Amino acid sequence: MNNQNEQRRRNSRAGFTLIEILLVVVIIGMLAGIAAVAVPRNIEKACRAKAAADISAISLAVQSYYMEEGKYPQSLDALTSGDDPYLEKGIPKDPWKNPYNYAYPGSHKPLKFDLYSYGMDGVASEDDVANWKQA
Repeated sequence: MNNQNEQRRRNSRAGFTLIEILLVVVIIGMLAGIAAVAVPRNIEKACRAKAAADISAISLAVQSYYMEEGKYPQSLDALTSGDDPYLEKGIPKDPWKNPYNYAYPGSHKPLKFDLYSYGMDGVASEDDVANWKQA
């Protein structure tokens, strides 16, 4: 009989206490708070990195056009036309859903071209992602 009472006590204490559950909830809440602060900053960094990668890829296509045609295209549309387009998937939009800006001749690279994105705010500023700012 003593064994039965002892086993009942063990079975009734097998669950979690209220303090243990509250401690887990607090820890999860703290981790969620840290993530909520860190994610928006990293999203902007990721968007800027994607824009820089797109600009590098489009610049490579513009350089290929120049090597074959002997001149820079007047617009980016020239890269997607013809039998053998330089950009098969078309000209991508920047991460903020705006078109990339292209100028030939460029004001920052007078003998070449300027290719840039105004960023999230859509206004020219020092934070623009541009081919003349890349190494």
